Amino acid sequence: MILLSFLVLFIPAILYGQDRVEAPAWNVGDKWSLTGDVTILVVNADKISCSVKYLTAGGESVLIYEKPSLNRIYSMDKDKRIPYEGRNKRLFNFPLEIGKSWKDKFTTKATFKEYTFIETFTALGWEDIVVQGGKFKSVKIEYKQARDDEPAREGKLWYWYSPDVKYMIKCQYEKSSYWDASYDWELTAFELKK
Repeated sequence: MILLSFLVLFIPAILYGQDRVEAPAWNVGDKWSLTGDVTILVVNADKISCSVKYLTAGGESVLIYEKPSLNRIYSMDKDKRIPYEGRNKRLFNFPLEIGKSWKDKFTTKATFKEYTFIETFTALGWEDIVVQGGKFKSVKIEYKQARDDEPAREGKLWYWYSPDVKYMIKCQYEKSSYWDASYDWELTAFELKK
């Protein structure tokens, strides 16, 4: 009877723990390389945030992430912090839990009009994914985007996050007329500091 009570109490907790992923600890020097000649490098870290440099063919930018959730909180303009209000502000939104869904929005300015986009993220489940950088057990996250004035028209893409890599290892766009172009990418290499 005692054994049965133990199993009833602790087996669900053990199983639940397999579907919950906490934010990784990014360290200065952690580096991820993606297809398309993109390099992502942690350049600074303190108790509450991490500064991450993105190097692309078009130049470089720095985003600051909040440590507990890895949500983007600032972008840098030289030495000035600007509140981050762009796409994927809450892409990671740790802790990740299978079935967890969250929403956000961002606004862009076109020539004569502003557009507000609604983003919906859902952690779908675990998958084994093979990319150029290796094979990894990953959480698949579905991303949906729609303009608030056209909610029935939406675009989808999927991200795969690997705890072993501490970052997304793949992004795949749904082939649809919603997206202007497809920007699929995957991890080619990574280096994690201790």
